[in-house]
Amino acid sequence: MKKPKLPDLSFERAAHGVVAGIDEAGCAPLAGPVVAAAVVLPQWVRKPRALHGLNDSKQLPAPERERLHLAITQIARFGVGIATVEEIDTLNIYQANMLAMRRAVADLGITVDTALIDGNRKPGLACHMTTIIKGDARCLSIAAASVIAKVTRDRIMHRLAETHPGYGWKTNAGYGTDEHYLALLRLGPTPEHRRSFAPILFFSGSDTRFRCRFAAAVSVRLERLQLLQLRADLHAVFDAADSHVGVLKWLHGGWFFKAIGYSASGEAVLGAGPLAAFHNRAVAEPHAPALLVALGA
Repeated sequence: MKKPKLPDLSFERAAHGVVAGIDEAGCAPLAGPVVAAAVVLPQWVRKPRALHGLNDSKQLPAPERERLHLAITQIARFGVGIATVEEIDTLNIYQANMLAMRRAVADLGITVDTALIDGNRKPGLACHMTTIIKGDARCLSIAAASVIAKVTRDRIMHRLAETHPGYGWKTNAGYGTDEHYLALLRLGPTPEHRRSFAPILFFSGSDTRFRCRFAAAVSVRLERLQLLQLRADLHAVFDAADSHVGVLKWLHGGWFFKAIGYSASGEAVLGAGPLAAFHNRAVAEPHAPALLVALGA
């Protein structure tokens, strides 16, 4: 089998003067800042062994990202730029991303002649700019910037997770995972959530979390089920007593019921709760009558 091609130095060699690769991390999450990085690699003839395996950060496991982050910071010049949640909500995520990129270049502390930028948008730098679609998988300095940005942002989210437990930020980094959506329903948004993002507007304006019960339950009332759509592929399920008992999730071309229980401390436990026997049960459609049929009620 042919090995996939990894980023190389072709774009850097074709560019003029001091060349910086630029990438960002964190445009899509529901919480936390957006982080950009700029990396100026030495003018190597060949890629050094220390950067073996360097690729788009999304393609790398966390331990490999950490290893490469250390290697990059030891052999290259780098800068980091951050746009806060407040700036995201004030400017919009696109403009905040461009701001973070400009800050990353400024943080380099040197004059850049050419900026190689992942994507198709230019952040307005005082140098020649070249945008590269999927640049983090094609250009070595952009790949390096993607690792610096991703590791930096993940570390920020891990610290924020200590202050705001329950949202799963240590594993989801603020992205809209099932766990994160259910935590928003249970706990509501934090100051670190992006209030301008549609899901947060929904949870900020909904009083659902004040009437629903997220606690350990030993029985369930199936005479009436309620569904609340959280995403197109995810519905929260409540029984007649407004106790949360699971979710309906679209998986592999069909809807499935996922039972969820809650420990005495309030932690969600997948595959548990009073409907644990129906965990992973197929459901014809995301409506309460179809779910009741699937549960044999």
